[in-house]
Amino acid sequence: MRFLDDLFTIATINPTENGFRATLRCNPEHQIYKAHFPGNPITPGACLLQTAAELMQRQQGRPLCLQGSKNVKYLNVLIPAPGKEVSFAFSGIAETETGCKTQVVIADESTVYTKMSLSFSYEAL
Repeated sequence: MRFLDDLFTIATINPTENGFRATLRCNPEHQIYKAHFPGNPITPGACLLQTAAELMQRQQGRPLCLQGSKNVKYLNVLIPAPGKEVSFAFSGIAETETGCKTQVVIADESTVYTKMSLSFSYEAL
């Protein structure tokens, strides 16, 4: 399941000194929140991980396969709300022999939700 342009929509993507920052808008009406959890929705951690992978693939302009995640820290729950925006800040993007790796921080103006290190391999076309 893909989450960009569905669970989240892209508001902006801007380069940073050693990566990029994507600002996304939450879709509180997404079907995932009907199950997780009705009346008290929170964004599943797996959805944040998948969204980060989709953003990295879009920015790299080629198919990627998530190979690993380290130091994944879910620090606060992300509660969807109309108009809510969160940033996915990618830093330390580095090429490897078979792919790339990066660190990601998911936050808004006042709260850090998740920190993680991700590694990807390039998929053969």
